[in-house]
Amino acid sequence: MKVLDFKDKRFWSLILHCGLPIALQNLILNSVTLVDNVLIGGLGDVNIAAVGIANKMTFIFSVFLFGVNSGVNIFSAQFWGKKDLQGVRKVLGLSLLLSLAISLPFTIFGGFFPQFFIDIFSDDPEVIHQGAVYLRILAFSYPILAVTMAYSIQSRGVGRTRVPLLSSIAALASNALLDYALIYGRFGLPRLEIAGAAIATVIAIILECLVLLGIIYLNKFELAAKPSDFRGYTKDFMMRFIGPVTPVIFNEVLWSIGVTGYTYFYGAMGTEAVATVQILDVINSIFISLFQGLGNATGSITGNLIGSGEDETARVYANRTVITAGALGILTGGLLLLTTPFFLGFFDISDATAAICRKTMFVYAAYMIPKAINNTIIVGICRGGGDTVFAAIIDVCAPWLVGLPMAYLGVKVFALPVYFVMAMINLEELFKVILGLIRIKSGKWLNNLVRDFRMDHEGDSLTNMS
Repeated sequence: MKVLDFKDKRFWSLILHCGLPIALQNLILNSVTLVDNVLIGGLGDVNIAAVGIANKMTFIFSVFLFGVNSGVNIFSAQFWGKKDLQGVRKVLGLSLLLSLAISLPFTIFGGFFPQFFIDIFSDDPEVIHQGAVYLRILAFSYPILAVTMAYSIQSRGVGRTRVPLLSSIAALASNALLDYALIYGRFGLPRLEIAGAAIATVIAIILECLVLLGIIYLNKFELAAKPSDFRGYTKDFMMRFIGPVTPVIFNEVLWSIGVTGYTYFYGAMGTEAVATVQILDVINSIFISLFQGLGNATGSITGNLIGSGEDETARVYANRTVITAGALGILTGGLLLLTTPFFLGFFDISDATAAICRKTMFVYAAYMIPKAINNTIIVGICRGGGDTVFAAIIDVCAPWLVGLPMAYLGVKVFALPVYFVMAMINLEELFKVILGLIRIKSGKWLNNLVRDFRMDHEGDSLTNMS
């Protein structure tokens, strides 16, 4: 089997079957954020900056959840490759427990003390006030979001990628309609402005969770677990679970804190800089959805192949997905340059902010290739292969050793414009891609975590699962 054999039908079948629904789901979720920001954009730069900063807490929380669930998904994918349904359900139980536990402090802090968080990133009193209004409401959706993400990500491990896609479609439709109605007071509803945007998002999150669980349990899919499935964890199971999952959690937590630090430096440059980054991050996320789907699909496919004993195929497919990611990086960078002026037309922003956005988009486009490759290597290949310690090292060291020092130099020492600062910060992507490619070439990333792993349960029949 050759790495450059792109006529391999099985490879493309797996990528499209698993990756396309994930890419579409990410596209929909990012579109929800775009709709939020476009509608809020009609209220001006201050409100855009306020929502952008408030959503940093949601970002940090989501990264915690992603760390837990992508770590757990290593086992889900490999157990599923081994056709061990009870193993899949047991890791789902741990995923739910950890996710809900993490949601509690975020809900309390964001719901009752939101101004303290917003104040870290802005000196503008109006930004702080509006951001606190938004975050105070949104924070109470975090436990629901924890349940949704647990079931959504574990669905990928068992190949049910279309299920979370359908629930995300419901969330997008409801959020867009409610946003318009509650922000501007349409259809007989009160004009609530930024508070209306938060309420609309909370309702959409609740609906997404209900649709997701409804599909899974009404159809009795693999994750339709009963409370009894969440009992009987053996010492061997917990020890094997903790080892690979812990680095992923610490990876995501320390990485998210590092990249959130960039917002502090953008905030020191003024409200226009914060608004610029928020707008372009939202637009950029639409195109990143393409290679996010590839990265997540690679993790599930790699785990399934390793779990079923197809190590050589896993190695070949891993290298092939890196090449595919590079091609997607070129494509998404080009699309970003072509369409950003169109997207900017949706935002009611000042001429100064629009001018900065047009310059900054070139930086985003230039770094698309290493971003795409890094996502595939770290989230896909290394985590799918159980190589979570290495993934954590390069993903955490990049912002702390490269990105944040560059941000400090660009803002505090040289006082450069935001687009130059962003170019310096993103040098971290080059740091990661070099070390990541060396690791993939070495082959040390491949680890079978479930070989000879037997659990104390009766094996469920998988023949009736469809």
